[in-house]
Amino acid sequence: MSTALSLIALLSACKHQPPAAPVAPPAPPAFDHAACFSEVAQALSSDEMEGRGTGTPGLDRARDWLAARFTAMGLEPVGGTGQQQVPVTLGVALGEGNALAGGKARDLSRGKGVAALGEAWTPLGFSSNGAFEGGLVFAGYGIRAEELGYDDYAGLDVQGKVVLALRFEPGESDEKSIFDGRMPTRWSDLRYKALRAREAGAAALILVTGPTNAGEGEPDGLPRLKPEGPTSVAGIPVLQVTRAVAQAWLSAGGQDLAALQAAIDAQGKPQSKALPQVTVKGRVELVPQQVSSTNLLFRLPGAGALAEETVVLAAHYDHLGMGGRGSMKPDVVAVHNGADDNASGVAALACAAEALVKSPPDGDRRGVLFAAFTAEELGLGGSGWYAENPALPLDRTVAMINMDMVGRVREGRLQAMGTDSAVDWPAVLEPLATAHGLTLQVGGDGYGPSDHMSFYTKGVPVVHFFSGSHTEYHSPEDDFATLNVDGGARVAALAADAAATLSTRAERLAYVKGSSGSPMLGDSRGYGSYLGTIPDYATMMEPTGGVKLSGVREGGPAALAGLVAGDRIIGLGRYTVGNLYDMTFALRDHKPGEVVDIKILRDGQELVLPATLKSREGEEKSRAGASPHAGGASTHAPGASTHAARDPLAVPGPDWAPKAGKEASHLIDPRESHLADLRQLTFGGDNAEAYWNPDGRSLIFQWTPPEGGCDQQYLFNLDTGERTLLSSGKGRTTCGYADWAGSGRYIYATTEGASAECPPPPDMSKGYTWALYDGFDLVWQAPGQAPAPFLPAPGYDAEATACMQDGRIVFTSVRDGDLELYTVKPDGSELTRLTHTPGYDGGAFFTTDCQHIVWRASRPEGEALADYQALLAEGLVRPSQMELYVMKADGTEVKQLTTSGKASFGPYPLPGDTGLIFSSNMGGSAREFDLWTVGMDGGTPQQVTYTPAFDGFPMFSPDGRWLIFASNRGGDGKETNLFIARWKP
Repeated sequence: MSTALSLIALLSACKHQPPAAPVAPPAPPAFDHAACFSEVAQALSSDEMEGRGTGTPGLDRARDWLAARFTAMGLEPVGGTGQQQVPVTLGVALGEGNALAGGKARDLSRGKGVAALGEAWTPLGFSSNGAFEGGLVFAGYGIRAEELGYDDYAGLDVQGKVVLALRFEPGESDEKSIFDGRMPTRWSDLRYKALRAREAGAAALILVTGPTNAGEGEPDGLPRLKPEGPTSVAGIPVLQVTRAVAQAWLSAGGQDLAALQAAIDAQGKPQSKALPQVTVKGRVELVPQQVSSTNLLFRLPGAGALAEETVVLAAHYDHLGMGGRGSMKPDVVAVHNGADDNASGVAALACAAEALVKSPPDGDRRGVLFAAFTAEELGLGGSGWYAENPALPLDRTVAMINMDMVGRVREGRLQAMGTDSAVDWPAVLEPLATAHGLTLQVGGDGYGPSDHMSFYTKGVPVVHFFSGSHTEYHSPEDDFATLNVDGGARVAALAADAAATLSTRAERLAYVKGSSGSPMLGDSRGYGSYLGTIPDYATMMEPTGGVKLSGVREGGPAALAGLVAGDRIIGLGRYTVGNLYDMTFALRDHKPGEVVDIKILRDGQELVLPATLKSREGEEKSRAGASPHAGGASTHAPGASTHAARDPLAVPGPDWAPKAGKEASHLIDPRESHLADLRQLTFGGDNAEAYWNPDGRSLIFQWTPPEGGCDQQYLFNLDTGERTLLSSGKGRTTCGYADWAGSGRYIYATTEGASAECPPPPDMSKGYTWALYDGFDLVWQAPGQAPAPFLPAPGYDAEATACMQDGRIVFTSVRDGDLELYTVKPDGSELTRLTHTPGYDGGAFFTTDCQHIVWRASRPEGEALADYQALLAEGLVRPSQMELYVMKADGTEVKQLTTSGKASFGPYPLPGDTGLIFSSNMGGSAREFDLWTVGMDGGTPQQVTYTPAFDGFPMFSPDGRWLIFASNRGGDGKETNLFIARWKP
């Protein structure tokens, strides 16, 4: 065919073809959240950023890197630069004018008696600045504890004088002391002593470590000058001297420090002395170390009718730098990269921003503010500053989504804290989470130690995404390699979708203000009264004094008295309130029911509002309306208990009685009418947590020998008294319990998987605390065999007990970031979380029918919650306020049974499941624990034992006839032994 013909034929054929369909443009590639998350998290947690400490070049580099990334996305810089300057106080340093001298007037006039700064004395970090001079007064331990009948200031004129006081408290190591000889009490707190001296009119307070404390790990050294946190100014100069300096002053007045301390400790009575012939003068000058840091604020503008409103998506980008204050390894100087805390949160923030820029919502939409806050590790510094100085109106801010530590998602679980701040949060978030393969654990109000709280206190609904704590928290080991990049990417995608949903949702979330229904004490961390105030933590460094409020609890004493957000409390009762610590101590020293005057500043005017203090919301109602409870077992005869009816395993007959140990009925107090045939089973060391085996003739318990070491698990035969080591002898163990499913195994927690060595005791400088060793993991073990790990997870897993019917386990774990209760089958299946409220949940037992679970719990709020979460981050918990609860075994129908405000623990069902027997210090001093009973309806607890020391860890035998418990009775109070008694209903 010729070329021409071929062309004609082709044209002819073409004109009969249908027109080709238009080719669709290729779909844009899906945004790669994982690649983005990996890139950002790796950059921010690199050594180049030097740990991103506030006020360091490393944080400046992180700021510049993030600002460049936000700019490259095309986001709008808020305020023109996208940078909001934040003043931050990092700590204190010595000024130029510090001086101290003391002695007789003629010696001072000759230039003698000068003490060398840093060698003989030092100011404390919470001292006020200023000069002082006055006669010396020795005020013992500087304590005024009227409820204990002890007052170092009784009859002592210290007005305008310089007070010398001992650190710690009388009889610190003597359990017979009126103060707690086993743990520091609130009266030993240095700020408390400063408050007492200031209120008594002292010109200054000088502290010294007494000679009898030299063997207690307190050498005659001086504390390091360090910042003491917000609101720390004491109102008077406070310093510490060496014993040599204090003794020189006392010798000039004819006194001896060692003799004075020994007399106080031996007699339990003050030995205060005025020494008018001795004058002490000095000056304290501390200089705040302040820097300017930066919040990064970039915005995706809104559109249409909703454009003037804002959704905030936020994360903090600061961390700990090279360690030090706040580090879990404060003595290790190394880069703390903070990959999870909080490079992960910032990565999720940046990737969510990029995803929204690439695919913004259609139609009317609110703007989205992407905020990277500074100084979160120093007390919500950046977010607190923003909340006080908002770049965008807070009344048009409809929600705040905070991401702090989202890089360790495990098994697809993510905590969504603060969802109680708006009723619609679960409905908004849960479908989105499911779409991204995440299971949310929702709940809690908007208070907590992260940036969302700064917005919640201003009326903004908040949610805080958190993937859980871990052993690398606040340590140099928190590196990028430990992150779950896929999990973090899922959080970023969830955050982007949540922000998009909220930006286009027609109705705003309905803000829910936290109620006053907490079973804890609110403002006070210790025993005392409840006021119901919410301090404004963003203003704690202000020099104007007092405690500014960001809000008050609805229905609480403060709200009923007329206090409102913005008020600054400057006085409470007989106390001047210069800071939050002052207010805490003032509340501790006033009783519930007292009417006290609250002095406030409001709009520059001083007002006095009378408030009736409470112990907690609803306590008066429970006292008035509850029926008396006489122990809960009065209708049950021996041997007729449902323990025996419901236990599937054989138990001894009604004639069986233990033969081990020695008869000890002479140790029964006449008031202990429920106890008979008492026998002491152990003799020496610390013996505790003895729990029955299903055979009803033997026990498992933990023992620390008299020579010390770590608790180990032992089996004990009640017929022969034979004691057999069950655990390996390595590490520390706790909470052993038999497998009631009949396998012959035992479950307990041990640290041996982390180290064969005994872990150190907890740091008591923060008051009496329990250590939550990260190395504690659950194991199963049969006698003579090696322990087998059970449900291994990072962090604390312990306190496991079992159901008598099918062997189900209930235990406490921090695997989701807080101390929560879980149940699981003995084979590890059907792991279920039961509790979801911030606070400690532990020490749980099934009722004998396994239909319910009883446990101890704390429910802190506000300042107490911040304290709890700060301690938890350090692997500690303060057990001074625990109430008892009961719920169905599936976690529903929770009921609070006690409202004492004290430390209650070890709840175990009474025979017949009609109530509980437990240990508590509700009847006396903080160190005196006795056994009590309370009904399943709550009611009024009834005292069972009256030992003037400690009774605890009670458990009934399978047939309900015998009670095992630990006690100090019969000895010097320094050892705890096991006792068994026949129970008399």
